[in-house]
Amino acid sequence: MPQLCFTDLSSFSRTAKRDGLPLALTAEEQAGAAFLGLVDGMPFILGDDGSYDHHLNRFFRTCPTLGVRSMNSLRAYARDILVWMRFLQERCDGKSLWAACREDIAAFHEARRLSDPPFRISAASWNRAVASLDKLYRWALDEKIITSVPFAYRQSWAYPSKPALSQPGTTNCAREKGARKGDVRFLDLEGFKAFRDVGLRGRLPDGTEDPAWRGRNGERNALFAELLITTGLRLQEASSLMLFELPDLASMQGKAAKSVAFRLAAATAKGGRGRDIRLPVRLIAELRALVAIERDVSLGRNTRKGMVQLGERAIAVAGYEHRALRIGPPERASRVTVDQLSAADRHRLVDAATGAPLVLWLTEDGRSMSMAAWEAIFLRASARCRDMGLRDMHVTPHMLRHSFAVHMLSLLLREQIGWVTGEAAHPFGAAWRRVIGDPLLKLQRLMGHARIESTYIYLDHLAEAQEIVDAGVDAFDLGLASKEQAR
Repeated sequence: MPQLCFTDLSSFSRTAKRDGLPLALTAEEQAGAAFLGLVDGMPFILGDDGSYDHHLNRFFRTCPTLGVRSMNSLRAYARDILVWMRFLQERCDGKSLWAACREDIAAFHEARRLSDPPFRISAASWNRAVASLDKLYRWALDEKIITSVPFAYRQSWAYPSKPALSQPGTTNCAREKGARKGDVRFLDLEGFKAFRDVGLRGRLPDGTEDPAWRGRNGERNALFAELLITTGLRLQEASSLMLFELPDLASMQGKAAKSVAFRLAAATAKGGRGRDIRLPVRLIAELRALVAIERDVSLGRNTRKGMVQLGERAIAVAGYEHRALRIGPPERASRVTVDQLSAADRHRLVDAATGAPLVLWLTEDGRSMSMAAWEAIFLRASARCRDMGLRDMHVTPHMLRHSFAVHMLSLLLREQIGWVTGEAAHPFGAAWRRVIGDPLLKLQRLMGHARIESTYIYLDHLAEAQEIVDAGVDAFDLGLASKEQAR
């Protein structure tokens, strides 16, 4: 069966064992690999015989120039394409990816959408797969790898704010109209506390200690989950935070603020859009305590010194100051701002003097925590919760981002209604914009959404949204009525 793999550049300099024999790349092979311009974490797919399809894997390397810049999105594309390749092999007599036709797409739809419930995927998942395959085959057509695509299209029109600028386009007929635009799963606060304490900290459902628990990083994992749910950060954004970026609490002494502004670096955010978020002061203090204890213990376990943490790929940092680092030897270090450092770059940064990684989150042996490692931790924590009787507990890092959005929107709406109704009455249109518009715009900025439409989905999942709006409208109506009576 075809296999999905991910590029690990650090492995090029490591020795592996096969059948008891050590295997390592020669210096010439390592230099050749570096010349290829491989990207750390980039997905690639191997055939069932271990073959490497250069066209397919060139597509993955081209995706960032096709609008797919997030590594998480790229991995999702790769998983969808892998499922399609396995379907072609199993159900279409081993047909090649590049030989697929419309009949194969129809059979794929039957298998994925019309099968029995245990095997049927949602319309949203189907549309995501169609989008992945559509981009692949359109690219292959442009590159003249294929002569036709296995999809049918119909003409559609896009209507921007100026009708005169309307442009014709095409819509893939395989897409399903009934799919939800956003599949939002989120936790209420009690559910999050249960996941944090039982799944991550290893406690029993009644809150007591579990004598059978053998986890050693419960507090670190719980703090990471709290960071996600209190800030709305994406997994890539949170896992690539650097130690020196944490705000200094000493400068806040005597202030009553419960949170501080934090500028998220553009290169770590989706689409390269940096934004301002709020970090709870309580959480910063707990993170500082984590650094003072568990992080130092993790580094102590790593007996390797200097540049060995990531081998030759480590980036030595001679010093750092506000939102900038000095990279290279101290005598000729170059100044680089944090906005230029991608998430992958940050995991390679080490202190030039000690070899310690500069990212905040570390493994037990002092290495930087990868996104895959965090996802595995959440999977194990969810499984522990279910084993403890907490059914339907399937928590992912991104689910905590959704949880932040839903709860924050609820709070913003309540705050906005109180603010508006406390003032002189406004015309209904202005009141509606204040009640709905401002909170959504605030949430859009906090979440880093490029389009406000991406933020709208949280209104649909806000259980009390209609009650909040109705309460606001009633309050406005009563205010207007009282004025009329006063006349």
